[in-house]
Amino acid sequence: MRFAFTDDQLLFSDGLRDLLAGEFTAADLRELWESGAADAPALWRHLADMGVIGALAPEAAGGMGLGFVDAILLFEQLGYAAVPGPVIESMAVVIPALAADPELAAQIAAGEVVATAAIEGSPYVAHAAVSSVILTPEGLLRDAESVDVHGVDQGRGLATVSGGTVTPLAFDVDAAFDRGALATAAYLVGASQRMIDIAADYARQREQFGKPIGSFQAVKHLLADALLKVEFARPAVYAAAWELTAGEPSASRSVSMAKTFASDAAYRTTRSTMQVHGGIGYTWEADLQLWMKKAWALQRSYGDATFHRRRAAASILA
Repeated sequence: MRFAFTDDQLLFSDGLRDLLAGEFTAADLRELWESGAADAPALWRHLADMGVIGALAPEAAGGMGLGFVDAILLFEQLGYAAVPGPVIESMAVVIPALAADPELAAQIAAGEVVATAAIEGSPYVAHAAVSSVILTPEGLLRDAESVDVHGVDQGRGLATVSGGTVTPLAFDVDAAFDRGALATAAYLVGASQRMIDIAADYARQREQFGKPIGSFQAVKHLLADALLKVEFARPAVYAAAWELTAGEPSASRSVSMAKTFASDAAYRTTRSTMQVHGGIGYTWEADLQLWMKKAWALQRSYGDATFHRRRAAASILA
């Protein structure tokens, strides 16, 4: 049994990180939020050209035919950069559900069609305003009218939808939910790591009593506690990805554990990094708040920690 990622998997992840570092910096994210936009079309094209959007699409549909173990590091990198738009929905939820419609899967993988999903039972649909196709439990919804709803995360625009036409599509809704929950967990791990890095950089620069605050034990403990939570969540996410790829009977339970740990890690990280910033992390001028708001939104997406604890407990007790 392998307990490490392959060189190819790591190279793909590193390549994505390099792309995002060059094409989508914190300044780009801030500019996007300030403009009121909920997606970044130029970045989306880069992700499609690199094969990221279609990573889980079969080769017959123009994708890379990868499994979740291959893609889990990609979701982590997307979270590290707080990439906006329906990356989780398009990559992890919609494309794998389109076995009966490879043509549409190919269009999504190529970046020609943007798709999102509404399978959580929420009255609000994430990314509806920037998507032309919405996956619902009944099938594919097109030409729906959307009304924006103010959410905490500008890069995850919420909307109510009405009207449109539904094309029936048979797919496993529970499996789609698991994929969305696991991709969200990996995204949260990446976002949490970025918040720790931002706070650590701030702690090296900010001085009190003539010394960087990062030299004080209390600050070290705050960041260490957050990092411990993230490092505890990361292997749970990886293990769930393996089980999901291998089709293990316990995969759903492992997904719930991964989402629980990732949500807990994000909660602890937002609190600790905010305290390191002395409260100024809330202000618009601080980059930290961009990732904090992303984490707050995704902690509740595809089931919060309480939901997944109960689901895991029900699976164990059954």
